[in-house]
Amino acid sequence: MLDWGGTGRNLVLLAGGGSTAHVFDSLGPKLAAHYHVIGITRRGFGQSSAPQTGFDARRLGDDVVAVLDALHIADPVLVGHSIAGEELSAISTYHPGRAAALIYLDAGGTFALYNPKHGDYTPALAQLKDDLSALQKNLYDDGLISKTLTDMALFQVNLADLRGEVEGATGPSPKASDLASISAFQSYMKGYYGGIIHESEVRQLYRIGEDGRVGEWLGHGYAMQSVMLEEERFHSIDTPLLAIFSYPSAPYPSQTSDPAKLAAYRAAETDRIEAQIAIFREQPHAKVIVIPNATHFIFLSNEEEVISQISDFVNSLPAKR
Repeated sequence: MLDWGGTGRNLVLLAGGGSTAHVFDSLGPKLAAHYHVIGITRRGFGQSSAPQTGFDARRLGDDVVAVLDALHIADPVLVGHSIAGEELSAISTYHPGRAAALIYLDAGGTFALYNPKHGDYTPALAQLKDDLSALQKNLYDDGLISKTLTDMALFQVNLADLRGEVEGATGPSPKASDLASISAFQSYMKGYYGGIIHESEVRQLYRIGEDGRVGEWLGHGYAMQSVMLEEERFHSIDTPLLAIFSYPSAPYPSQTSDPAKLAAYRAAETDRIEAQIAIFREQPHAKVIVIPNATHFIFLSNEEEVISQISDFVNSLPAKR
């Protein structure tokens, strides 16, 4: 847990997949000029404990609430990036009223709010596995056969989207010169982040040699995979929320140069993100902001605008209880 200080309403920053709370070491102090700001690193990431289990959305949301309880923080505004969107939705669902509001920083994927018309690979895979397991026990159930065929069709669509995403993201790994120092690595990663990732975050994620070179990744692969494979389908969010989307997103260095694959990737991205923007706008207490040509790390690529949107939203909330 990190505490950047400040006074006033409590803002709690939750990092995305593969990141730690140190990814906010630029954003956090700037928000602390107006609020009390802390950051939490989920289990299995950074210096947090790394158990083999407990990576489903509900448990991860419970972890956040446990930290808030231990710190005696009531009525916070939770700010989540990327996969942390599922933790925001889990807290809204399983701990109603625990958060004053939620802010999704390019965190509005299907893991945060499920769109049944579009679906998503991981919950579709989980559903198909359940269908096949049930069929093994009752192979001649016509209703179950029909359901499995329907779920299989959606899974095939989602799997094709996933292939397009993988092919669209294929590109070169960092060169030896990019790993020669933390500053060189920061410059390389700027193409992905849209801003400079803080040195403290690099040190959390990679082993730094005595010569200053950036070495092996220190993370736990099973943790990220478990988080993704145990995504939940949330169908509504009753807590007041601000959802900030990066759309259309800025290109990044490793995107494929193959025109056909890039076009397929962009088409799938457009369909997916527009569907998510639409379903978030249907929520009863939602404000949705779209920032074009930002990166997925929108709080780095468009820091000033993100801070402005967060401040406007937080300041519009009723006074703390």
